[in-house]
Amino acid sequence: MRHSFPRKLVFLSSLVFAALLFGTSGYMLIEDWSFSDSLFMTVITLATIGYGETHNLSLEGRYFTIALIVFGTGVVGYGISSLTLMLFQGDLPLYLRRKKMEKLIARMRQHTIICGLSHTGRYALEELLGTHHQVVVIEKDEANIALLQERDVPFIVGDASEDENLTAAGITHARALISCLSADADNAFVVVTAKSLNPTVLAVAKAENESSRKKLLAVGADNVVIPSHLGGMNMANIVAHPETLHFFEHLHHRYPNQFHAQVHVLDERWEGQPLGSFLKDGFDGKAMVIALERSPGEVEFSPDPEVIMHSGESLLLIRNQQASS
Repeated sequence: MRHSFPRKLVFLSSLVFAALLFGTSGYMLIEDWSFSDSLFMTVITLATIGYGETHNLSLEGRYFTIALIVFGTGVVGYGISSLTLMLFQGDLPLYLRRKKMEKLIARMRQHTIICGLSHTGRYALEELLGTHHQVVVIEKDEANIALLQERDVPFIVGDASEDENLTAAGITHARALISCLSADADNAFVVVTAKSLNPTVLAVAKAENESSRKKLLAVGADNVVIPSHLGGMNMANIVAHPETLHFFEHLHHRYPNQFHAQVHVLDERWEGQPLGSFLKDGFDGKAMVIALERSPGEVEFSPDPEVIMHSGESLLLIRNQQASS
């Protein structure tokens, strides 16, 4: 699809060129005219200008001219009119926009690729755009593509499981990939293909049930989400812990571009460093640590800034959206 415009352009140009070549060659062979006279006669004949004969035509030349008018005029008329429509009304503007988008995607680094704009994919897209992440979408549904064009979101048209489309979306430079296709088997194939092109990419996939979740993890997904499971948990929390859920929803919806909760895994840079240094250097002091997970089951809530951190530990924190991480 991305190469359809050049193919159409070559095809239509070839039609016009073939008609000119046919007419010019015919007059040169039948009438023994020069190339310039033969080409001129062909052009005025196909253009139906009616200047008259360049030289007196033989009987064979007149029959050839009749054939050129009957067949060649239609070919040239179709070719030129189609080229005009392509260049000024349809394909060329789309082609130029596509090339501009491809250059934009090629310059992206550490972006996120979303495969498939299902309901889950749309929510993921809105969340990432709301938090100012760079996103590229791979989609083949025309209605969803129109939506992406309206939102000015970079996209690739095609099957997300194909190497060509993942490469065009910048998988080798991407930080993460979210696969939200309808079928679990398709999500698994996307994960396998993406990991083969970029083993370090963070692959998150959607699954319909626990069995599919295990299979997706087995083929290389770093994390698998079951939307129905999360929805059920949220509904249960509304009943069991309404005040907690209301608090976080209130912050998220009232301050969508400021409030952000995340789990941060400490790397070797912070081995033996105090928590206060991490908050000052990593977030410019604009973050609040809720809990420090030392090991599974060992959690320290509201740790002091003097607490010493170690590589591999996790921090649950709330930070200002504009703070760097």
